[in-house]
Amino acid sequence: MMPYFLIYALVAAGIFICFLDDTPVRRAAQSFYFVVVLISLAGFAGMRSPAVDRDFQEYDLWFNAIKSGAAPPLAWMRDPAFAIISYIFSRLALPYSAVAFFYAALGLIATWKFARAAFVPRWATLFFYLLFCQYYIVLEMTQIRAAVAIPLMAGSLYLACEGRRRHAIGLYLIALVFHFSVIVALPLLVMILVGVRFRSRAWLFSLVVAGAVAAVAMTRIIDFISGLYRLSEFLNGGAEENDLRVISWYALAHLFTLAVAALILWKNLNLHQRMATLACGIGLTLFLLFGWNTGLATRFLYLFDLYWLLIMMMVLEKLKGEARILYVTLLIFVGFGLYCKSLQYVDPYSTFKGWDAILHIPYHRFPVHAMRLPL
Repeated sequence: MMPYFLIYALVAAGIFICFLDDTPVRRAAQSFYFVVVLISLAGFAGMRSPAVDRDFQEYDLWFNAIKSGAAPPLAWMRDPAFAIISYIFSRLALPYSAVAFFYAALGLIATWKFARAAFVPRWATLFFYLLFCQYYIVLEMTQIRAAVAIPLMAGSLYLACEGRRRHAIGLYLIALVFHFSVIVALPLLVMILVGVRFRSRAWLFSLVVAGAVAAVAMTRIIDFISGLYRLSEFLNGGAEENDLRVISWYALAHLFTLAVAALILWKNLNLHQRMATLACGIGLTLFLLFGWNTGLATRFLYLFDLYWLLIMMMVLEKLKGEARILYVTLLIFVGFGLYCKSLQYVDPYSTFKGWDAILHIPYHRFPVHAMRLPL
């Protein structure tokens, strides 16, 4: 697993840039850092073999079905962005690895843009480090479409909070094209666009009430959404370990962070930060509500987890001197723990040169009608 820790060290090295006091030098260092990290991380994801992550085979078959012209209509309708990009890359005689590299690059660029915009630019490399630790293995190395859609969704909500309505709507529609799961954030976007400012803590307490009502009505809710596009795949056997109860330290960590934001920071938060706190609460509520289904619960949580990390960064803004240094150290350890946890989703790293012919099934020998598309 050493390659994973080498790229971790590369990303973590950028944290020291935050402590440069000369603003022009810090900005130049951040720019150089991101170029190096973008190329390295995108290349690392694009060169992985089919044996590394659980979704590679399905994506490769999907890509080759489109390339061969034998893809069923669902393969085009499911996520138009992947289908169109795959078609263009196949016409250029490029393999699926090029698509994986492209998606990783898009996701990392969107994540970096959000990290710089959503918080004080000085701490951009630290925020990016936390986002990397939480998301890189799970998304850029596995769920590549969500890797692009989630930061685009977050960018859309940020633009909405800044009053840039058209840009927010356009970016959100692009995020939807990449992965339909971001539809969950639509109510938040609509409320911001119509002028809701979330000034009261009552918005957070309302989540408790809504969660309790939803828990009571769970049977009817399941019956309703089990037939909905995409969500039905998680409920109807599409998710792994969907019989497990997901109540863990992870949920408690979110709850503690939310309590800090609601009880200590709330009065000093701007609109985007209040929205981020509410979004984190929505993710936690859905996580607990659907805890019996690991796939669906974690998908809801991952959609809003970048706001959980943003709240941690918001605390940093209130600290000074030694307290700030100690807190940054704590965040480094938190990130390391999240990263180690995410490694359970991948196998030891190997490049495409070491592909096992048994694992890499040629698309022309695979029955297209039996193709399982990744979630």
